[in-house]
Parts: sequence; C-alpha cells; structure tokens
Amino acid sequence: MKKLAIATALVALGGLSAHAAERVKVTETVKLAAPPAKVWEKIGHFSDMSWHPAVKSTEASDGDKADSQRRLDLGGPILWEAIVQNKPNSYSYRILDNGANQKVLPVTGYVSTITVKPDGQGSEVVWSSSFKPVAGSEAEAARKAIAGVYRGGLDALAKAFPKN
Repeated sequence: MKKLAIATALVALGGLSAHAAERVKVTETVKLAAPPAKVWEKIGHFSDMSWHPAVKSTEASDGDKADSQRRLDLGGPILWEAIVQNKPNSYSYRILDNGANQKVLPVTGYVSTITVKPDGQGSEVVWSSSFKPVAGSEAEAARKAIAGVYRGGLDALAKAFPKN
C-alpha cells in the first residue's frame, strides 16, 4: 500500500500548476541503533535499492562505479539515475533529465546524497536533495513527494535496525 501511495504521489505531481524557478531542498534523517558500517552494508550500494519498500527492482550499468546509471522500477513508474560521487559512507546521484523521468517525477536538476554517519553507539542516515520543479509543477507538492519517498526508505531502515 505504501509503495502505491509513493508511486501515485510521484505521478500526480505532473498535473499540478504554478511554476517555481527556485531550487527546492529536502532533507530527511533517521537515527538507528546499528553502527554505521552495518547500515552502510545494507544501503551503500548505488546498484541495490532493495532496502526501499517503493523499489520493486534495481539494475545498474556499472555497479557503484563513477558514471554508472541505474534503473529503478517502482512497480510501474521507472526512474533513471546516475551516480555522481561515491565516498565512504556516502554517495550522490542525480535523476537524468529526460522526458520519461519528468513524467514520473516532474523535477529538473535533481541531485541527492545519502550519508551514514556515527551517532553515539549507533548511526544517523541523512538523505538530502535539491532540484527545481519543471514548468507546470508546484514546488511544495514536489518537496512533499520527495520527502515522502525518503521517509518511506528511512522508516524501512528503522524497522530493519530496531532499537534495543
């Protein structure tokens, strides 16, 4: 049900009005009881987003290497992304600005980073991005949709790494 809600929210953005020229920023976080290395082992591969409940499957052209592109199947909608930077406990990626992607998620210039950092005995996952809504899309609706996608993934991690 959550997958359908996220996919529906992404597709619905295409029918909104009011163009926003300013960049929108989104940041969502979760604190986990597991150490950063264990969390990164689960989420640190650009080529594998099986940990996110909205992602049905992931295929990557060149694994986690620079310039690798991935195809995310959201159970109907498909997104194409490319890795921008891969560092220890952090990688950045961008949504490819093509017509097919903009029908699923009407944004341009989308760049996102997911990072796992130490937090006491556990870790904190920070997922952030910035982007511009395409003409005919509303900035706040886009922000809420992206935040919802992040929240869905981070909530799944909280269940995978429950507090003791």
